[in-house]
Amino acid sequence: MTEEEAKDVLERIEYELSLGQPHTATQIVIHDLGLWAYLEKTSGLIASGGVLFDRPVLLEPKCDASFTVMSKP
Repeated sequence: MTEEEAKDVLERIEYELSLGQPHTATQIVIHDLGLWAYLEKTSGLIASGGVLFDRPVLLEPKCDASFTVMSKP
């Protein structure tokens, strides 16, 4: 994943959180290893169980999506 692609995904995550999920989103699950590597490289917080947009972030590799915003029911 290029730096530009990673930035685009981060913008999509931020946009998704702005669609009414800020109060219900409980965590962000990153599925793309390239995005995870970018976040580790740029923030260093991810490797130590950090947060992204004030939500806990986890790695769960999948091939069908870059990320999932987990919300309360």
